[in-house]
Amino acid sequence: MQFSCNQDTLAKYLNIISRVVSSKPGLPILNNVQFETDKGKLIMAATDLEIGINTWIGADVKSEGKTTVPAKQLTEFVTSIPSETINVDLDNQVFNISTTNNSASFNTMSAEDFPAITSVTEGKPLFKINKEDLIKAVNRVAFASATDDIKPVLTGVLLEVSGESLSLVGTDGLRLSRQIINLSSSAEKDVNILVPVKALLELSHIVSEIGDEETIEVYLIEEKNQMLFRYSDIDLVSRLIDGQFPEYRQIIPTGFKTKCSVSKTDFLNSLKVTNIIAKSVLGNKIILDIDSESNKIVLSATQTDLGSNKSTFEGKIEGDNLKIAFSSRLLSDILNHLDSDEISFECSETVKPGVFKVTEDPDFVHLVMPMML
Repeated sequence: MQFSCNQDTLAKYLNIISRVVSSKPGLPILNNVQFETDKGKLIMAATDLEIGINTWIGADVKSEGKTTVPAKQLTEFVTSIPSETINVDLDNQVFNISTTNNSASFNTMSAEDFPAITSVTEGKPLFKINKEDLIKAVNRVAFASATDDIKPVLTGVLLEVSGESLSLVGTDGLRLSRQIINLSSSAEKDVNILVPVKALLELSHIVSEIGDEETIEVYLIEEKNQMLFRYSDIDLVSRLIDGQFPEYRQIIPTGFKTKCSVSKTDFLNSLKVTNIIAKSVLGNKIILDIDSESNKIVLSATQTDLGSNKSTFEGKIEGDNLKIAFSSRLLSDILNHLDSDEISFECSETVKPGVFKVTEDPDFVHLVMPMML
């Protein structure tokens, strides 16, 4: 194997694919990134057995070959050197990489032991999605998914594909986010699938970093229980999660008794003040005292051994007065993931979920379960 390529291009793509390399893999070869030269292209791949990334860049290929190289150290080296031409050759299983003033040699492992990453060469995608819609939806939904494996189905995001509509839903049992996206064309078929939240976060990162095309193609590989996302010259492949996602529609309220239209900034500022005490309270509990007559919301927190504090902000309040308690952590999470300053908060009773919405986007909803007063 012998090839030359640009440092900036190689560094950019190594940074992307090395993110899926496991820090403590069960198989040593999963520490590595696979290199393959083929007909004027340099193909790179990495996987942790749940998520895999294939990418290809232009290169001046002098001789073809295939090997695997330690991902972390190679990426650090390539990103540390100046932007110029990089020359690579494989000599007796040693990966030699050099520029004008810098060089390194890395021991390799045979590519024969590297796990195969699924590829798609024919057939229509299940659907296509605009990159900006994808970034917005992942930002608003992914954080609501569970981060532990106690209930594996909650570590995924539910993708509901129906005609020209795509819904992304995430929940950890204490909160739930749903974003509906209108597709530019009808999907090949209607399906409900569970995608690991990590895969969607990586996809969003890739799209944000590369950003040279408007559309992502999504393929369903049913025989392998996998999904492939193709954006520009990168394929991200993820396993799908088996299991039944909770029936969430029945818990989304269809009406309200109290509605607050507020500034996200004002809400966050009061929350930061109240959280000085609330972060020491069991469950980070704060109390919202909503007064429709004065159009004010008072946030308060009390910790017996520490003290108490409160903060007030104004909004447009419709309906009944209400006193309700929430975890300040859950409220901070949703407010920090909304990209609009005009939001609404709806509720009916102290024991029913609080509902957050974005004023200009009727296709988004976020539920937060209340705490006992």
